[in-house]
Amino acid sequence: MTRAGRRAFVQTCAAAVLGGCALPAPEPVVTTSLIDQLPADLPHPGRAPLTLLVLAPQARPAYDTPRMAYSLRPHHLAYYSRNAWAESPPQMLKPLLVRALEATGRFQAVLVPPHAGASTHSLQVDVLELLQDFETQPPVLRVVLHAQLADAAQRVLASREFVARQPLAEASPAGGVRAANEAMARVVRELAVFVVEQAR
Repeated sequence: MTRAGRRAFVQTCAAAVLGGCALPAPEPVVTTSLIDQLPADLPHPGRAPLTLLVLAPQARPAYDTPRMAYSLRPHHLAYYSRNAWAESPPQMLKPLLVRALEATGRFQAVLVPPHAGASTHSLQVDVLELLQDFETQPPVLRVVLHAQLADAAQRVLASREFVARQPLAEASPAGGVRAANEAMARVVRELAVFVVEQAR
């Protein structure tokens, strides 16, 4: 083998070794979870000639993501690397709201966008917080929602903030998922009561 050939061979081998070192590490497996627990003991006040348009829930940027948030100290927010929600909190909340409000039997129809017809009322719900809070002992899952009910002319009839704090049975992402389902079911029930009482 000539000197030039040896140099080319060495360069090829070096490139192969370096290329092998540059292979990306396998992505860690991420466990995804849902908030899908419907509330129990919903009110059943009787049907009225009302239709309700449930607008797409919104969220603060910190919670408008499938990433699962937790806090270890005041003014701290972090996300689990190997645990996440299957959808963002607003996406998970929407079907819960619709199904709970339908189950009250109060409305002739519970509608969602892109419905373009008339409705007697509209509901906007914002997710202000969905957080596993390890600052307290025992740790808790905290949910904060804000709801605003408007009439057909978009006049605000009522607005309210809903807060639930559910202790974690275990200080882990799985414990947070169970607590999130229990807390969200509780606030969705309170929200359904609020809407039924205010929509006339």
